[in-house]
Amino acid sequence: MKRTARSAAAMLRQGAAVAGMLLAGAGTAWAQDDAFAADLYRKARAAKETKVAFYTSMVPAQFNAIQAAWNKRYPDIQIELVRADLGQTLERVLAESRARKYLADVISSNETSVVALQQHKLLAQFDVPTRDKWIEPFKSGFNGIQFPSRVLQIGFAVNTNKLKEAEYPRTWKDLLDPKWKNRLGIPDPRVGGGAQLWFLTLWDQKGYGEPFFKGLAANNPLIKPGIIQVQQSVELGEIDVDVVAYDYVTLPARNSGKPVQFVLPSDGTILFATYDSVAANAPNPNVARLFVHFLMSREGQETLAQAYVTPVHSEATPSPKASQLKGTPVLSSAPTEAQVKNIKDYVGHMNRVLGLR
Repeated sequence: MKRTARSAAAMLRQGAAVAGMLLAGAGTAWAQDDAFAADLYRKARAAKETKVAFYTSMVPAQFNAIQAAWNKRYPDIQIELVRADLGQTLERVLAESRARKYLADVISSNETSVVALQQHKLLAQFDVPTRDKWIEPFKSGFNGIQFPSRVLQIGFAVNTNKLKEAEYPRTWKDLLDPKWKNRLGIPDPRVGGGAQLWFLTLWDQKGYGEPFFKGLAANNPLIKPGIIQVQQSVELGEIDVDVVAYDYVTLPARNSGKPVQFVLPSDGTILFATYDSVAANAPNPNVARLFVHFLMSREGQETLAQAYVTPVHSEATPSPKASQLKGTPVLSSAPTEAQVKNIKDYVGHMNRVLGLR
């Protein structure tokens, strides 16, 4: 059933509209989303909420795209950006909580930092009408708190000056071939993030496990502190393959002329999400909910897709410049409760099998 221009105009006359709400030919789902947003916007105006304090690790390309789209729709509500990595964000939020200074409206987290935030009851329960449009496994795995606004794919980054396309590794087990000795790089999985999720996933994956990592270690991979450092080693030709590469890091580098390409393993990728949540003590609670809703909407996900994010909204169009899943199996998107509970044991496995100290 189509929403007519007249019904949208009626919403405007009722004071519930926002900038850019009129979408010619919008369907029922869009009308539902707009009504939900309009209600939050009306409440925000009544409460005189004029900003949203966003504590996040969102990279500049993603934030700039979101800010531009948000400002077109809500020009009277400012995004106050507080950018830091997720560990620093967690420390700041906890410190402010201890001082009883609740300044954050929306907080970014991952599967590790969210544990501490939930223990201190710093995140609010919330839901959005677009959730039934999310892709799996995020739709069924939603916990009522964490919204997977930024999803990336984990695969390989290869140096295109040193490898022909026919020589690219295509599966995780391809990396065990002795020809890759001294030619691979891995971000330290003990640090956390996607590299840690990669280790947890393949360690517990049938057919991989300890034998896989022993075989990988036999090829003497270069191990560096983080994702960016290993990516740079590929770009400089120090190594041929980054074993745990992020699509939204490798593809922009490729499109800017760097000699790298992203390869999605045919035996399965790992989706790694950064989540956004409404702060339990948000000083601007209605705007906080409106902002999270915007991030998870079709418009928000299509906006982020232009910065190489994999859209969670099933109707959002992926960027043609980005990596396309196209039926590639998803091995994991988050650590299990057992993995989180026993993380010290897994770190012990990392140290032992990969020779880390």
